[in-house]
Amino acid sequence: MLKRLLIAICLTAGLWQPAAAQTEQDLQSISDGPYLFYEGDSLLARWVDGGSLQEARLQPGQPLPLPPALSAHFAADELYAPAGLQPQTQDHFGDVDRILAISDTHGQYDLLRKFLQAHGVTDEAGNWAYGKGHLVVLGDIFDRGEGVTESLWLVHQLERQAQQAGGRVHFLLGNHEVMALMGDLRYINRKYRYTMALLQKPYDQLFAEDTYLGQWLRSKPVAISINDIAFVHAGISGQVLQHGFRFSDINTAFQQKILRMPEDSVLAQPELHLLYGADGPLWYRGYFEKDFKKRHARGILRELGQNKMIVGHTSFEEILALHGGRIYCIDSSIKLGEGGEVLLIEDGQLYTGSLTGKKSRLK
Repeated sequence: MLKRLLIAICLTAGLWQPAAAQTEQDLQSISDGPYLFYEGDSLLARWVDGGSLQEARLQPGQPLPLPPALSAHFAADELYAPAGLQPQTQDHFGDVDRILAISDTHGQYDLLRKFLQAHGVTDEAGNWAYGKGHLVVLGDIFDRGEGVTESLWLVHQLERQAQQAGGRVHFLLGNHEVMALMGDLRYINRKYRYTMALLQKPYDQLFAEDTYLGQWLRSKPVAISINDIAFVHAGISGQVLQHGFRFSDINTAFQQKILRMPEDSVLAQPELHLLYGADGPLWYRGYFEKDFKKRHARGILRELGQNKMIVGHTSFEEILALHGGRIYCIDSSIKLGEGGEVLLIEDGQLYTGSLTGKKSRLK
């Protein structure tokens, strides 16, 4: 009875738009979560199991009774203490021998896992196996696919395991992370519209500042440098540089202001509006315009003190090297769920990596 009522609510509100063959039985297959909500000094976990809402208060040393699909990467005893969710301030890293960068996975959890395993970042169980290497997730885990939450908890798990092994995971925010946090839900998978109805919360409230994942996401940077190679979801425009913004300024603006303010307040401040908008680091596409030349890329990199820049956001069928090997676009359409490529940097040499584990040298 409850499921029928929820389906009716979703249909009436336009939250759920099932295909003609969609049935109540299909909805019973939905599992999602867990989402963790701060309540005083404790955390309340809520998740969907077989189309039904479940919840439990986290107890030290005790696991949650999650279904197998949701428990693969979530461990209650591996959550960061509140102090560990403070904004990441380090944005330059050096002496890294191995880097794997992946971008715009958009809820394609199975492909994300397969790519990481194929190139030795994880083992068969999805645990960190990359030693002191660095994994860069270049934004846009959110939207489109139905494996967003699973992907978030995988990256969260690898982040902890990498630190213990002397490596590092860098999860950079993309425009779709920010869209979700700011309440722009145009691209969310319909699975999450059912979750919204069941939890009786808008999707962005599942990642609000009073949630664990919301605080974790707000601690993430937008732009970093590894071995004098810049990593940013869409790119750094000349307009951003003209305003004096560098990595630390950009990261601070998003972590401490943009993601903690209503959108109209962001738009009312010209400098924040610039960072948040089309010429900002989450939306910029200028590198792909005809009038953008090699000299422009050289100038931007010179201003940043970087040798190369790795970006995602703009989709192609394969990884591209542009402007004389200064700009690399690594959004290889993994979001379509059919394949794609990752970028590998080993001892200063760049390679593409396939889903089978094959490496090909980039020129």
